Amino acid sequence: MPLWLSRILVVVAMSLGAACALRAQEALRVEAPHAETPLAGTPLHRDQRRITLPVAARSLARGDTLRAEDIALVDTTIVWRWSSIAPDTTRPTAGWVTRRPIGKGEVLRAPAVMAPPVVTSGSAVTAIWQDGPLRLVLAGVATNTAAIGAPVSVRIDRSRRLDGIAIAPNTVRLR
Repeated sequence: MPLWLSRILVVVAMSLGAACALRAQEALRVEAPHAETPLAGTPLHRDQRRITLPVAARSLARGDTLRAEDIALVDTTIVWRWSSIAPDTTRPTAGWVTRRPIGKGEVLRAPAVMAPPVVTSGSAVTAIWQDGPLRLVLAGVATNTAAIGAPVSVRIDRSRRLDGIAIAPNTVRLR
């Protein structure tokens, strides 16, 4: 397959969200993610952007915790128009958890991978509400699992539930 055709396939597949496109292009190899690629010297059109994507260096099962050697970085070109949604720039790091099986060479992005949870369902949590100098601290039980910045519901007794955001291990800031 000609190199220009493989690039077009990658751009089209990436814009459609297909993770398998990276496997199809011969120029982007997981085995040598830092090697010089032919993309480096290619001029870009106005609606194209060069980005670096994290991909799986090996096949991963659901529930695996990512290690540094599981993540390979691959440079590619995408089509991104100013009026469209910006590409996701959140990069998974070691310690993130897979939520479904991921094949070798597949792009690592949400919701397939997520930050490690700091609050687990059924665990005792400290719920904090603060307004200026006034601070209220309650003990409760988390009703769902959440990473930092994710919503958490806290049950403080049989009939009361409060909503908040996970801010630290077993700590929730109430809304």
